Amino acid sequence: MVNNTAWSTSVVWLKKARKYHRWLMAGVGVQFLFWSITGVYMVSMNIHYIHGESLVKDDDEKLDLGNIEFPMSALVAEYPNARAISLTQRMGAPFYIVATGANTFSIDAITGAQLPKLNEAAAIAIARYHYAASDEVTGSRLIRFSSDMPEELSSRHLPVWQVTFDNVAAPTFYISQQTGEIVTKRHHYWRLFDWMWRFHIMDYDNGENVKNGFLFFVAAIGVIAALLGAALTYFSLRTSVTKGSVEKGFNK
Repeated sequence: MVNNTAWSTSVVWLKKARKYHRWLMAGVGVQFLFWSITGVYMVSMNIHYIHGESLVKDDDEKLDLGNIEFPMSALVAEYPNARAISLTQRMGAPFYIVATGANTFSIDAITGAQLPKLNEAAAIAIARYHYAASDEVTGSRLIRFSSDMPEELSSRHLPVWQVTFDNVAAPTFYISQQTGEIVTKRHHYWRLFDWMWRFHIMDYDNGENVKNGFLFFVAAIGVIAALLGAALTYFSLRTSVTKGSVEKGFNK
């Protein structure tokens, strides 16, 4: 015969364990739901699309070194204190990007003249040149200071022109005023992805701290609740077997 006292003790323990398990899951259940929803969105979206790679048309035009009339040696001689010099092209025209201290500017690779900072018309022209679709531009503005900067932009790129196109996803190009380069691309799906990421790692500030204490705490509670649930399942099955044995013993 199975010990009736042991069975009664198991029942009492199971009732307490269910109570604690219920409260633990009530505390982390909402976050579990957020983890599931955000995880599904992030894994279902093409990361290349999220990065805005499809917003820019493929440009197979290679830089023709034969068009360069102002040599690199002359540029180095003119700017001996330059910390970085690179050669690229803007809408098919070659130019150098020169960084000296805190300043960055462009040099025409044909004439050697310093190019002026981009005005609004030039920024829009560059955006339209690289944009893969045919949507019209709905807005443009120059962002000089971090106080005017949206969260989706890094301050290291300032000053930049923000050019937005007329599309349901609101594709936005950020173009350096100093060099004319597209420093980053954004759209609503990226913005939603960014918020999904913040909810997923539970960092609601800037989404960069994946080791924050709040995430660790909730994850730890979730693990405890899961282990407690597994133990409850095991002992519930065991108690059912024990109860059946006890009742069978009483009937003898």
